[in-house]
Amino acid sequence: MEILTAQRYVHSILQPHVLPLMQLLPEAVFLQDNVRAPTARVSQDSFCPVTTLPWPAQSPGLSPIEHIWDHLGRLVGHPTSLNELEARVQQIWNEMFQDIIQNSYASMHDRIASYIRARGCSTG
Repeated sequence: MEILTAQRYVHSILQPHVLPLMQLLPEAVFLQDNVRAPTARVSQDSFCPVTTLPWPAQSPGLSPIEHIWDHLGRLVGHPTSLNELEARVQQIWNEMFQDIIQNSYASMHDRIASYIRARGCSTG
């Protein structure tokens, strides 16, 4: 498995995919997270033409997809190859019950309220 460096993030993700899309959507705001590659100086410099929303340190995952990825990650286990990982993720994704996805969206109000009560800090 290759590590996503800031340089690779810029050249493989930002420049070919994110920045062209953001230019098509001038009112869009890109949400940054606190992963090392996106917060590196070289990555930040690439965002000059884009409006970004920083992700506060230690903030909880408010995006419903984060909870779905977490659920999927717990079910994947420990594959021994990339092919096995791909097959497991695809199978789990195809079999994932819609109620898991719907519950994640339905819980947004409570998660946001907890985040506000915690003043942007982790809610546990």
